[in-house]
Amino acid sequence: MTSRILGGRYRLEETIGDGGMAVVYRAVDTLLDRVVAVKMLRSQFVEDEEFVRRFRQEAQAAGRLSHPNIVNVYDVGISEGEQYIVMEYVDGPTLKDVIVERAPLPVEEAIDISKQICSALQHAHDLNVVHRDIKPHNILLNRHGQVKVADFGIARAVTGQTIADRQATSVLGSVHYFSPEQARGAPTTAKSDIYSLGIVMYEMLTGKLPFDGNSPVSVALKHLREPFVDPRDLNKSIPQSVENIILRCLVKAPEGRYDNMAEVQADLDVALDRPNVPKFTPALECDDKTIVVPAMGEHIGDRLANAGTPESKPKMPRWKRISLITGIAVLAVAALGLGGYAAIVLVTNLMTVPNVELPSVVGKPASKAVTTLEAAGFPRSQIVEKLEPNLHEASGIVYEQSPPGRTQVKKTRDITLYVSQGAPKVAMPDVTNEPFDQARQSLVSAGFSANNITEQTEQSTTVPTGQVISSNPPAGTSVPLNAKITLTVSEEKYVTVPKLVGLPLQQAEAAIQAAGLTVGSVTPSNLVNQDPLVSYVYPYIEGDSVPAGSTINMYVVSNPSVAPGNDTSNSGNTDNGASANATDNTTTGPNGMGNGTGFGNGASNAPDNGDGNTPSLTNSGATNAGEAQPHSVQVTVDPPKGPPIDVEIMIDDARGSGQVVVNQRIHRHTSWQEVLYLTPGEKGDVKVYEDGQLVRDYPVQGS
Repeated sequence: MTSRILGGRYRLEETIGDGGMAVVYRAVDTLLDRVVAVKMLRSQFVEDEEFVRRFRQEAQAAGRLSHPNIVNVYDVGISEGEQYIVMEYVDGPTLKDVIVERAPLPVEEAIDISKQICSALQHAHDLNVVHRDIKPHNILLNRHGQVKVADFGIARAVTGQTIADRQATSVLGSVHYFSPEQARGAPTTAKSDIYSLGIVMYEMLTGKLPFDGNSPVSVALKHLREPFVDPRDLNKSIPQSVENIILRCLVKAPEGRYDNMAEVQADLDVALDRPNVPKFTPALECDDKTIVVPAMGEHIGDRLANAGTPESKPKMPRWKRISLITGIAVLAVAALGLGGYAAIVLVTNLMTVPNVELPSVVGKPASKAVTTLEAAGFPRSQIVEKLEPNLHEASGIVYEQSPPGRTQVKKTRDITLYVSQGAPKVAMPDVTNEPFDQARQSLVSAGFSANNITEQTEQSTTVPTGQVISSNPPAGTSVPLNAKITLTVSEEKYVTVPKLVGLPLQQAEAAIQAAGLTVGSVTPSNLVNQDPLVSYVYPYIEGDSVPAGSTINMYVVSNPSVAPGNDTSNSGNTDNGASANATDNTTTGPNGMGNGTGFGNGASNAPDNGDGNTPSLTNSGATNAGEAQPHSVQVTVDPPKGPPIDVEIMIDDARGSGQVVVNQRIHRHTSWQEVLYLTPGEKGDVKVYEDGQLVRDYPVQGS
């Protein structure tokens, strides 16, 4: 958390995003009293003109756009030399979070999200702005499911040039989602965003990326020259009409894709109305043939561009070249003269390798996959197995193959099988003593799925309510990322106040301790050694459910069996309720509450204050009206759903002002019964504080 204020207006609260170029904070616009997001360029880049230019470009690009599905830009500025952009705050997950948590998404949901992305990008394209970094990480979803496209950090006007960093061979964009033309450093158009949208749709509906690899370069090369597994091969619930949209978006040649986002959206609008259509096949001139390899990374472009080209060698002397040419000619004539036709036929047959159908072995155990490929005519020496961690497939299962199955390949082609080693393992984070929500977020940040995290409660007297006592698996153990995790969360132990009124003091004290409670004060103290009877208890009464260890205070009267001359009119009062022997001289207090005389914990019929917290009052005092008499006030608090609240109750009476009688953290309906001692006509009150704020004040007048 931070209290820094930018531009005298934006108070930074907490970090909500952390990228390579900038950090994003949730902040409050103190002028308009609204929550905003503030993106700040990292301090190490403030002197870098290229990064500053790119950062300003984002503000300019996004600032030109105004659309319900695009994150709004409110303001830009510089504070202490640091560049910042103030944007709309979207309270919700990224699309990547949603995909990780529950992909594949239902077809209807994926179509709805895709249509909103189309609408946003068509608006940008109409204003000649190409996003160039469409990926689930840059697509936000608010609590109502509305899409917000964010991060125009590498967007550019269509008429501009490709943005690169200081190395000319470096191309901006996210390698798993960018288009083939971005991979080879060619100019980008709106069709580049269409390709990226196709990958986003592919991932939403299958939970997988069409291309993956061990390095950015290997992924980029696959964009350029390799086919992908059809979405319906991974998820049979995808209608053919929807798969066709993805296939057309992902044509490697831009001219084979949709012309604009409006066309994509139009097909999405009717996809579910006409699900059974012929499978899309790109035009011959736009098929997915291998595309020229791009320049990516330092010097790699030159190496890739020269791949397959003989290295430069010193020139052969002229006499050698003449001799070589003459020799070749003589040999050719001799060959023809000795049966050249047969030789040509033989060489042609040797050089021709037939195409065969490559079966799909994805989802099979590795051993069975190898057997299937061998039966299809591929020798074991051409089959390569690569073991890698995988979240979605069990250990030993083939989760991907290259080339993909159900395609025609040369019989001599090497086949690579990617075999799952099971989910990757990480050390279980220590989340003990953290609030449950914070602990769950810590686990999600470590890579675990929120769907696999469950909560169970356990009563504890040592760990505060709502905090984690322990985890299963325990902290520090090596755990697969798809493991199910149980967090045991503290629930405060509650006990019931036993019957105490009417008991001899020693029995009452024993009952309090047996119930797991604490004996508090005994008033008046001069009767303690006379085995008095309990006449009143506070701050709780019989039957209340209270935290274990709570203190019970008692008022006592002389025991007739011990001091028979000390009789009172209250001997019939042995119940923890209103006195059975109360006199008839009941008066009305200032709150409209009846004040009866006699001992007991019973509250009169007090009116409800309208806030769900009802005070009630009785006068259960001494027989001498000139002395301070006890007045009972019952306070009830119903905390809202959410974290516990701290309740403090303070009373003012004849014994003094500002007496704290309750200081307790609660998370459910709780009642207290407080006693004020007031002389006739004396004013006192009960103040109730919640989390340090005064919420109620009950005045009481002695009678």
